[in-house]
This record gives sequence, C-alpha cells and structure tokens, in this order.
Amino acid sequence: MTPLTKIRLCLLINLILFITLFTLITTFGTDSKYFRFGPNEDFIIISVKINNMARYYILLLLIAFINIAKVIIQELGEPVLVFNVYNPDKKVITDFTKFQLKLYANLMFILSNVRNVFNVMITVTQIDIAFYSVVVEQITSFFNINMLVNEKQFQSKKYVEMTEIDKEKKDKEKIEIC
Repeated sequence: MTPLTKIRLCLLINLILFITLFTLITTFGTDSKYFRFGPNEDFIIISVKINNMARYYILLLLIAFINIAKVIIQELGEPVLVFNVYNPDKKVITDFTKFQLKLYANLMFILSNVRNVFNVMITVTQIDIAFYSVVVEQITSFFNINMLVNEKQFQSKKYVEMTEIDKEKKDKEKIEIC
C-alpha cells in the first residue's frame, strides 16, 4: 500500500468515525447541559463561574492561548525530541547532550500532559467551547503545516522516473563506450 493510499484510507476512516459519533451524539444527547452556548449561571470551569460575557470572552482568549501554544509545541518541538529519543535507527545524537535530551524530553512530555488535563477539563464543559478549541487548533495548525511544508523540496514521480531512466541510459552508454 502506498503512503498516499494509507493516508486516504485513514482520512476515510476518520470521516466515517466523525459522522457516526456526530449522529449518535446529536440523536441521543438532547437534554444535556453540554449542548449549550455562551455564558450560563451554572457554567463552571475549574471552580470559576462563567456567567457573563466578559468572563466568557476571557475564557475564549485563554483557550486560544492554550491551544495555539499546544499546536506549536506539538508540531515544532515534540517531533524533534520524539525523533531523537524514539527513532531506533538514530544511534548518534548530535544536537543534544545525553543529559539535555533526557531533561528536555521528560520536561516537554510532563508539561504537555498536565496541559492536556486542563484542556480536557475545559473542552468537556460545553460544545461551543469544544468547537472553538478545534477551530483555534486547526487555524494554528494550518499555518504550522504551511511553514513546515514550505521548507521541503518536492519531486514528482514523473521527474523521479525520468531521472532513473536517464541514469540507466547513461550507465548503458558508459558500458558501451568502454
């Protein structure tokens, strides 16, 4: 299976899962405090009552800050540590000392996990907060992906195939000349 086929299959599975979950939740979750929007008298997040628009907007700003930081950390910082720590083929580390790699990896993962606890506590309170979190993460991720992909070089399959054919022809020509 090609990488492109794997990605398309996984996207299809994700889409089917999303549609299934969305359908089940909207069908059976009708009388829940979760399906509300905006501030409410009994909307409490981590012991803070979100009962007016000022508090609600402050909450949205906090969520935006947390999620922007989360995406930047997950997409820029964590892969560097993960590839250096967990790649079984990378036996020589040149960018960190042994102490630095252990310290940075453990600090990054524990701080990310603690942040995740707060993120879960916030996003399971109301559906508007959950959707807002997703939107902020996706906008941030769009910019990160764009930046990271722009740093790459791409060759189409036709170019690679032609290059391989050209190499074979040159190799044959060299053999014939000798």
